[in-house]
Amino acid sequence: MRKIYLILTMKNNKNQTQKLSENTVESDAENHPGSFIAWLQHIPAFLFNEQKLTQTRKAIVLNDLVDSSSPGMDYFTLILLSCTIATFGLLTNSAAVIIGAMLVAPLMSPILSLSMASISGLSRLFKRSLIAIVEGSGIAILLSALIAFLSYRLPFGVTAAIPNEVLARTSPSPMDLGIAIAGGAAAAYALAHPRLTAALPGVAIATALMPPLCVIGFGIAFMNSSIILGASLLFVTNLVAIAFAGIITFAAMGFGPRNMKETSKISRSLSISTFLVVVIGLLLAALAWNTISEARLYSQARTIILDSIDRYTTANLIDLTITSESDVKNISVTLRTTRDLTYAEVEEMQTEIAEELHSPVALEIIVVPMQILTPDGTPTPRVTQ
Repeated sequence: MRKIYLILTMKNNKNQTQKLSENTVESDAENHPGSFIAWLQHIPAFLFNEQKLTQTRKAIVLNDLVDSSSPGMDYFTLILLSCTIATFGLLTNSAAVIIGAMLVAPLMSPILSLSMASISGLSRLFKRSLIAIVEGSGIAILLSALIAFLSYRLPFGVTAAIPNEVLARTSPSPMDLGIAIAGGAAAAYALAHPRLTAALPGVAIATALMPPLCVIGFGIAFMNSSIILGASLLFVTNLVAIAFAGIITFAAMGFGPRNMKETSKISRSLSISTFLVVVIGLLLAALAWNTISEARLYSQARTIILDSIDRYTTANLIDLTITSESDVKNISVTLRTTRDLTYAEVEEMQTEIAEELHSPVALEIIVVPMQILTPDGTPTPRVTQ
């Protein structure tokens, strides 16, 4: 596809000049690939191997990925710097700082090298890429654990509770899997086309790799298993999804084995990647369903409790905690009320909640006394029963 530009120097034949210009515009419009219709027309060619990269471009992409799979001074320097930036961004609850760390982190390159090795059957490239990922991840986890440990124990360190930016990376969902797959495909496609390299920073932001590693270090520093497991699942989700999407995208662009011997390696790598993506997807779906169920239970219990209490006294709900032990729902409620509740009222509320939830309930109510004062009225009487 190319544009045709004509420079007309004819001065005496005005009509001929206009005719040539119109023909040029029509030719340019027909061949210009920028329209959405033209993009749709090229999808079959892309999918059915009619439009592939040149052998020279393939060699350049492969060489670039081979170079990026070898961890050196630059790689480890960027790992240390991006980890430091991301950890401090998490500790200070700063999304902008965390985004900056994503742009610096070099983990995307070895993951795409892993994809290329899988689709090309290159064993040495696969091992080198895997080593680069493991070493970079290990360094990031250890450094973030050290920074988090010191930050919360030094006099001038962070004194708040667990930051929201940390908690946000401990509950992955199927949405994260979809984002990582789309991001991996975009990264592989942009890498193979030099004119699209400007899209790579956006992909790095969308498919966050360094922040989950830093959250794992945060969990290690505080010996919090839920943080460690949640962040680990998010990182593995992103890693597997990006690698899988890279394999599919590189294959669609014509990359493949150099000989029949390497074909079996590709089938094995693709099968393993597909299996891991399916397993992770099912796991995330199960976790998401559990989260939705808990949210529904919380909302239902909250409504029932407030409706029940309104029959006895004026109250404000301060806190509601629900935990499950076997088949019993342990519900702890903290209320601010104008009078104390009686044991009979609490027992009646427990029975009503159990009937509505269709489950045995152990109800605990913590009452915080409250007085309503107005300038023209008398204080709300306190009644103790």
